[in-house]
Amino acid sequence: MLILKLWNYIRGYVIIRIEGLALEKFINMCIARNIYLWDITRINYTTLEAKVGIRGFKAIRKLTRRAGCKVYISQKNGYPFWFSKMKKRKMLILGAFFSLTIVLILSSFILVIEVTGNQQVSKEEIVNALEESGLKIGVNKYFLNLREIENNLLINIQDLTWIGIELNGIHARIEVVEKIAPPPKLEKDVPCDVVAKKNGVIEKVIARSGDAVVEKGDIVSEGDLLITGIVEREAMENPLYLHAYGEVYARTYYEAHDTVELVKVRKEKTGERFTRRVIRIGDIELALSRGVNPYQVFILEKTSKKPIQWRNKGLPVEIITEEIYEAIEIEETVDIEQAKNQLHEMLVEKLLEEIPEEMEIFNSNSEYVIKNNILHGNVIIEVLEDIGEQKKLHIEED
Repeated sequence: MLILKLWNYIRGYVIIRIEGLALEKFINMCIARNIYLWDITRINYTTLEAKVGIRGFKAIRKLTRRAGCKVYISQKNGYPFWFSKMKKRKMLILGAFFSLTIVLILSSFILVIEVTGNQQVSKEEIVNALEESGLKIGVNKYFLNLREIENNLLINIQDLTWIGIELNGIHARIEVVEKIAPPPKLEKDVPCDVVAKKNGVIEKVIARSGDAVVEKGDIVSEGDLLITGIVEREAMENPLYLHAYGEVYARTYYEAHDTVELVKVRKEKTGERFTRRVIRIGDIELALSRGVNPYQVFILEKTSKKPIQWRNKGLPVEIITEEIYEAIEIEETVDIEQAKNQLHEMLVEKLLEEIPEEMEIFNSNSEYVIKNNILHGNVIIEVLEDIGEQKKLHIEED
């Protein structure tokens, strides 16, 4: 059926309207002379509408006189008619061709470089490293080896752990992940205290150097002194400044919150469909089909094809087909216990990603509240953690 439609389009056809009292006689005469009519529709008692090829239409005009009918063309379709129109618009076609050529040429070059994910490393440093590797404004993107450029950046910029390069039209999007620098370690001869790096309830203190100033059961906040490096005794005239260190174990808390909707809306197709085709050239989109989405509630499915490809590279031309299905919304109520279990698993999984594996988990607590058909969940996990970190002593000299 599709092949037949394509063949008729290539040869060209017209939609005609036949008026008369001997319509059956007219159709029989067409059949007898091998004139192919299709999609015949009766409008009323004296009127028919049908499709016929260009050659068939020329022969029909003689038959209408014999059958006492009148024939009118209501629409012309197919390649011959399209080509005839285009011949009259040579300048338009020429302009469109040159415009397309310019767009294709320009979209082959990088004109914008965007850098995201950097905080410590400056954008200028990253852009300079990219230029040294060959990626810069004005370069043809089809001559770039992205994997090689990424490796060069990781070698040249030590503060980066990952880099991803994405080329989209005239844009080059650079995403980076920076190294997290560990806290600087103090030399053993540098006097220091041990302070709390987070809030907690003290469980055990092991002061290997210096004096502990907290004990089991004490509640401490971030920055509180745990082990002092200033040692004072009655027999000593001057305090002794030590490099304090040790382990201070405390109960700390990791908390996560999230929500789950108890009433979910699911879309279901009705069977009606609208197809829209778009050609994308670089960053420009041109509609190939007429009409707009007629549905208020719909499901959109997209497929794309790149017709001009060679050795995994191609011109930035993409044909996008959008299948828009009419849909109805169906409300579904989620079981509360099932939602709680789902939310609990999600929150615990999220917290376990934050908690180091070596930490001992003491306890966990979860709370759930329903507001406006939304389940709010809060999970707290209690762990035993060494919360001490060294802080250099600032000694004032007399």
